[in-house]
Amino acid sequence: MSAEPRLADRIAACRVPDGQLGAWWIGGSGFIFKTAQGRQIWIDPYLSNSVFDIFGVKRAFPAPITVEEAEPDVVISTHWHEDHLDPGSIPGLARRRPQATFVMPPSTFSRALGLGVPRSQIAPLSHGQSVSLAGAAINAVPARHEAGIPGWEVPDAMGVILEIDELRIYHTGDTEYDTRLRRLRAKPFTLATFCINGVSGNMNAHEAALLAWHLDVKTVIPHHHLIWDKEATDPEETLDPRLFEATYRRLGGSAGVILPVVGAGFRISASGAIP
Repeated sequence: MSAEPRLADRIAACRVPDGQLGAWWIGGSGFIFKTAQGRQIWIDPYLSNSVFDIFGVKRAFPAPITVEEAEPDVVISTHWHEDHLDPGSIPGLARRRPQATFVMPPSTFSRALGLGVPRSQIAPLSHGQSVSLAGAAINAVPARHEAGIPGWEVPDAMGVILEIDELRIYHTGDTEYDTRLRRLRAKPFTLATFCINGVSGNMNAHEAALLAWHLDVKTVIPHHHLIWDKEATDPEETLDPRLFEATYRRLGGSAGVILPVVGAGFRISASGAIP
């Protein structure tokens, strides 16, 4: 039996019909979206092991795609923490893809410059602002990410809403449960992804399920539950995505739920997402 093609090859070979999106989870908070025009929008790619150098925490799995294989047109970093603005891969992505635009909050912008990303490639974005790139409207929405580590404060951390044709995708970024996010219900979402790990300024699986229940969304996906080698070190962590799904169903949530697999893809259409 032949081995499954590399993720980069599967993304390149994917032909996305008009009005749809291809998508892949790359672990942690990282997602890759591909449009019908072949443009790629990446959110929070963590492709290195740089957090080990700072905190001594290793990756749980090899990155499913490498900088040398990457073809992003847009890279969104929801805040500057190293698993979102990865110092081990963001500079390399900028060198490999000089035509790509890197979207991020202001405090992340200053750090990206320090990493060597050219100013001309960076589009700073604050809550309530939008930018149009690669055929998508990228909207910054609040995130309350209070990590509780001195020196790692990120008051301008953001979530993002992608609007591509008739599709609306919400990525929470890293955030605690915040009543401001319930107001996003004003418009329906095709897909929404929710951080669930429950520590360091993030919703736990129950809080994420409650937010998902508040929103008008067709498909929901948990994230930020699989990336670190020794995750189960804090009793408050909620790292089982099935807990998110079970809580969401007990609350009466009726949207489709995808429990993502690293490197696996799904197709997004007006009716929601399917693996």
